Amino acid sequence: MSVSGKTSTPSRILDVAEAMFAEHGYRAVSLRSILRECGANIAAAHYHFGSKQQILEAIFVRRCAIMNGERLRLLAACKAAPGRPAVVEQILDAFLRPSLVWPDDDSGTRRFMRLRAGVAYEREELARNLIAQHFNETSRRFIEALAKVLPQIGMEELYFRFHFLLGAQYYTLLNPNRISDLSGGLCDPADAEKALHHMVCSFAAALSAPSCMSRSPKEATA
Repeated sequence: MSVSGKTSTPSRILDVAEAMFAEHGYRAVSLRSILRECGANIAAAHYHFGSKQQILEAIFVRRCAIMNGERLRLLAACKAAPGRPAVVEQILDAFLRPSLVWPDDDSGTRRFMRLRAGVAYEREELARNLIAQHFNETSRRFIEALAKVLPQIGMEELYFRFHFLLGAQYYTLLNPNRISDLSGGLCDPADAEKALHHMVCSFAAALSAPSCMSRSPKEATA
């Protein structure tokens, strides 16, 4: 891993930590290994951040504002118009696109999304607090937008369906090669646009499906 000498020490630490957390997992990476990789000393880490967890928190601060801003920008552009997809599909695309599709040179966002999915898997409480702090408000904006176009779905059911959407998003980010193995190469995880298209279509159908709350859980699975 090469680090430019022109990059400030805090930025070097964040860049290296982000890459190492994404590749190896948060638990497996020590503060000392981060500092050794970027050529900084322990005093610099404590001066700028204080601990490994504070480095992780700083990575979230750096990345989340950009992603949430793009999501809200795309959400604001959603509207019913001739030639455009259904509004529910536009809303889902606005939510998922910034997390699944990046320019070829945007390795930072790619790393962060793998890191985020991995932290959510291995450090539940830490991830819960970070995700709640940085993503809950934006997620609620999207749930409100979906509620307006899906008035037939009660809010409890809508929250559950959105929760399942988040699960699919995380799994796709954390284990993208699973679908290639399962499909015998038919599905290409590197084709992010196609993966996004399938996810949007699938969850637009799932979110728009008639409510199942009029039936008991036993009846729903019968």
